[in-house]
Amino acid sequence: MYPSHEAQTRPQSPSTIDTPPDHQNAAGRITVQSVCAALKISKDTYNMLMESYFANMTAFSLFRPGSIEPKFAMMQHISEAETLVAAMFSFAARHCRDDAAQPGSCPSPSQFAQIAFSRYDETVERYGDLRPPFWLLQASVLITFYQLTQSVRSRSWRRLGDCIRSSYEMNLHLVDANHDPKTKTDKTPGDIQRWVLLEERRRAWWAVWEMDVFASTIRRLPTAINASVNLTMLPVSDSYWFNDRYQESCFLTEDCSLRWKHLTESGNESAKAWFIVTNSLMRNTQRIVYPAGSAMRILNDRFSETHQDQLNIVANSLYCTTASLPSRLAYQGETLDFRPRPAPQSHLSPRQEHADKYSIHLLTQLCRFMIYHHKICAQAPWLQSAKEDPSRESGTHAEQGQPTAAATPEWSNYMSASDEIVAVVRNSARDHYKYVNPFLANTLWFASAAQCACKVFGPSSFNKRLVTSNLDLLKLTIDRYISFWGGMESLKGRLSRIETGLQSLMTSGQAQATREGDAQRENLASRNGGTAGAAAGGSTGLDIPVDPGILPPNGATSGTPQPLLGMPGVGMNGWNDQRWTSFQDFGDFTPQFSMADQNFYPTDPLDFSPFGMEELLVMNMDPNLGGN
Repeated sequence: MYPSHEAQTRPQSPSTIDTPPDHQNAAGRITVQSVCAALKISKDTYNMLMESYFANMTAFSLFRPGSIEPKFAMMQHISEAETLVAAMFSFAARHCRDDAAQPGSCPSPSQFAQIAFSRYDETVERYGDLRPPFWLLQASVLITFYQLTQSVRSRSWRRLGDCIRSSYEMNLHLVDANHDPKTKTDKTPGDIQRWVLLEERRRAWWAVWEMDVFASTIRRLPTAINASVNLTMLPVSDSYWFNDRYQESCFLTEDCSLRWKHLTESGNESAKAWFIVTNSLMRNTQRIVYPAGSAMRILNDRFSETHQDQLNIVANSLYCTTASLPSRLAYQGETLDFRPRPAPQSHLSPRQEHADKYSIHLLTQLCRFMIYHHKICAQAPWLQSAKEDPSRESGTHAEQGQPTAAATPEWSNYMSASDEIVAVVRNSARDHYKYVNPFLANTLWFASAAQCACKVFGPSSFNKRLVTSNLDLLKLTIDRYISFWGGMESLKGRLSRIETGLQSLMTSGQAQATREGDAQRENLASRNGGTAGAAAGGSTGLDIPVDPGILPPNGATSGTPQPLLGMPGVGMNGWNDQRWTSFQDFGDFTPQFSMADQNFYPTDPLDFSPFGMEELLVMNMDPNLGGN
């Protein structure tokens, strides 16, 4: 009775979803040879790329080995096979192109990706209002993965939205809506076969979920997948799925403190399931410290105290998750060499196992230092000076802007998480970046930002030479990620801008502290609780050197406070000029935000990375942003 364009019925069975209209008429027409001819590759190249895909794809396990060609028999048009195979080869070609027997015999990843893009759009258009078959969604997952690897900008963001909508349309969020755990024993062969088909859908759904979490975290936007209607159980281990062995699983509950309990009780020891639980805790942490509608409230003391209980719950859940992690998935300081599987028939792949350990460990550490990040930001010396008693002596103020000697518990936990990431990278094969999810490059960037902050204003008890060395290691690894996977170029320039900006703030903060001490004693009677950025003479305390080759706008002189290099074009006198808001690193856009009304919404959310240090730089432009 509910008004709708379609009748809302129970989810279709896997066999129904996999059977497009009139598929019998196309049976036998699509073969490996015809697909090779359409893609303009040889049969040998096809086999090489297909083998490479299954040997090196550790991020998502969407297919069982040997399951691709049987799908051809159910396809209605050869463009569907082209779409699926080209999407797979857009990944595999990265690993094969340099190793090919004949240089140039293997097309580039971008060539396969372009074929997959165009064929997918054509094929989906051909279906019109009919629901496309499941294998086109699998192709869409790989196409979206390729684009997100390049960047999380508008094209990939929109593509991800289409992928999520298609998943909802296929009811992948309701795969286990009618699951009864009491029937998990005594499965008939028919039950096992249905479970195998449903497991393939679970894996596609969780791959979409993972990309949704990644992109939404980077862009600081809500996820499109609604956790309250996620009735698809977590995936099981490949060894069970590949060998037709049933394994019970569980749902990802909304209560973060129950996730590890349910997964432990289910007996599911899948690396992907535990990775998803860890990833979900990271997402919960971001939602707490970066709520919708604010990019600066993490530096607000009252805000931090209000949400500390929530962070403690997540921290406890993370500890329990790590403590409950199956021993074979826990990283304990061993060397990860990422060797390939010993034989094609073997389901035991050291490369996959090492990638799983690496990924889970990195996500665990990312969640850890996200929990402490807002406290570290609030301890920045130049922000602390604004909270000092104005009646204090100038000698005391002269010490402001200097790092403290002893490490606080927040600093210790923060840097411990970053150091753990350094350790696992150092103990991994030199080319390990080829065999892990490229999304993890952003996690390395967060660890680098932590090392950068410690280097500039961390407690002096930390060994700054070691911090610098750790930073060099992470930078080199990020560069290798970028070189192999392409895209992600914006990560390169950000660390340099952050380090330069923080150093400038430290230098200007020390000089400003001395000036403020003198000014406050002279003007104490006329001051009514002003901030450190409103010292006598209109000084803002941000005397940052500017490239002499760039003239300040509006005829400003060299004595006029200038905007921080590499930051959005907002000067201390409120001007905004296009010449100061053009970033080659971030694309062609003009960030616009008003300091006066604290409306901090740039045109492109990627000009400030989530949990990065850029916020500290902008905070100094207007200390009121950190007030209560």
